[in-house]
Amino acid sequence: MNLPFAMLIAYIVITVAISVIVAARGSSSSRQFLTAQGNLAWFMIIPLLFAEMMAGAATIGKAATGFTTGLSAVWVNWGMSIGMIAFIVFAARFYRAMHRTYDILSVPEAFKFMFDDRCRAVMLVIVVVTYCFLYSSQPVSAAALIAPMTGLDSTLLAWIVSALFILVTLLGGMKGLAVMNIVHMVVMYAGLIAATSGSLDMAGGLSALREQLPASYFDLFQPDVWSSLANAIGIGISFLAAATMVTATISARSARDMSIGAWGAAAIVIPFATLPAIIGMCGVLVMPDAEPNSILFAMSNAQGPAVAGVVSMAIAAAIWSSAPAALLFVSNTLTQDFYAVVRPRSTDRQRLAFSRVMVVVLGIASTWLGLNASSILGQLYAAFQIRSVVGIVLLVAMVWPRVSSAAAFWSMLGGGAIAAIWHFAGNPWGVEPLWPACGFTIAVLAVMTLASKERVSEGYLRYRAARDELAKAEGRAARE
Repeated sequence: MNLPFAMLIAYIVITVAISVIVAARGSSSSRQFLTAQGNLAWFMIIPLLFAEMMAGAATIGKAATGFTTGLSAVWVNWGMSIGMIAFIVFAARFYRAMHRTYDILSVPEAFKFMFDDRCRAVMLVIVVVTYCFLYSSQPVSAAALIAPMTGLDSTLLAWIVSALFILVTLLGGMKGLAVMNIVHMVVMYAGLIAATSGSLDMAGGLSALREQLPASYFDLFQPDVWSSLANAIGIGISFLAAATMVTATISARSARDMSIGAWGAAAIVIPFATLPAIIGMCGVLVMPDAEPNSILFAMSNAQGPAVAGVVSMAIAAAIWSSAPAALLFVSNTLTQDFYAVVRPRSTDRQRLAFSRVMVVVLGIASTWLGLNASSILGQLYAAFQIRSVVGIVLLVAMVWPRVSSAAAFWSMLGGGAIAAIWHFAGNPWGVEPLWPACGFTIAVLAVMTLASKERVSEGYLRYRAARDELAKAEGRAARE
């Protein structure tokens, strides 16, 4: 057994053991399993949010894009950082108020009270699609990392890794993932900093990169400004309706813990996102004939087995931190917005059982999807742009009391459909899905809202009541 593989296996065993230890304390209820009973401190929220943004496929993908294009690879994660800040500024209070007054546990539930059941159904589909795509890339990425070390079939490894993800999710629940992600975050940072430093030494430093690489490699707006803005803005706006952010808000001990956690995660992601891109750029000079998708491990392996092992652990950390979280978020959504609706009198024990069954079913289905997709990462980015449509609708509805449930439904449904169709049509004329989808969404939302006879919608009245109740509760807490 070579050193990198031994280090990787040891790391996986240790992190799974952490989940087992946390599980020993029990996830005896669906609320404890899905939201940690509102007990997450800010230092747990930071790695929880960091996990979704720095998924293994995205980390490997940024190195590959750095190899072929340059620094513009960072916009995906920078867009997520913008999104977390936008969520805290514009949406966190909305979800806290809805949770306090209506006990919502998911994004679609919040949309039900803000709009109606039709909007809840649209949001349910969008959340499930987004997080299934996110998960589907992770077993494949892990298999791509392990297969060269072992010589085993990558398809078989993807299924084995997915089984481990499912087990980790079932054992730990939300709190287990948050605790485990603290370890993952530290390993990811340490591993990529070491690999970046060594890669720069091999390439001759930043000065050598500037002298020998085309100027386009240092242009942040590749392939063009509008595509870069579409990725950054689309992903950023989509975070207003991100299951990760809402679950963290509900799971946090306080609004302050959530705010510190979100700002902290956004801050550490901005520099971290540049590291894989720089490694890829160094690879152009050191290994110009390498395969883009393998450049991250190839550059690390060239620095010696110890560095290769640390980087393998870092990639595994990125994968292991995001995959179980994606399963848990989509399981939470299906439990609250499908099972609880179909069986409103179901017991907490039945809901917990359903959520765990969904973890297994979704893990299997998404792994199959990932193994049969040609560009799962591209589909993931499109899913974020589809989700941005509902973020726009929510943002407008919070400041324009007249927005009706019908206007919200048709703008969400039409805008989301246009974004999906545009993506699968191959982005006609080089235009990203965000622009036609947003244009349609805003136009329909404005026309139907202005045509509404109600000056203040029923959904806004419910939101205002919840917001006022939260303000009173915060006032009482401050006086005490």
